[in-house]
Amino acid sequence: MSKQVSAIRFEEEEKEWISAFAEIYGKSFSGLVREWTLERLEDELDARDLRDAIKHDDGVRYSTDEVIDLLG
Repeated sequence: MSKQVSAIRFEEEEKEWISAFAEIYGKSFSGLVREWTLERLEDELDARDLRDAIKHDDGVRYSTDEVIDLLG
């Protein structure tokens, strides 16, 4: 998968703060911002999926023994 260049504007203090944090972890500024962005997107998708699962939950629960019996 090829990468594309995107521009994100940060205040100078924000950029310095992120750069310092990236340096602590041995990452580049863009690498850290990319990693955090993708992690946040994944977290948001997980939260959406959880909300959807809760909305459609029928409340039925099975004990471990019941699951063993059901699966044989």
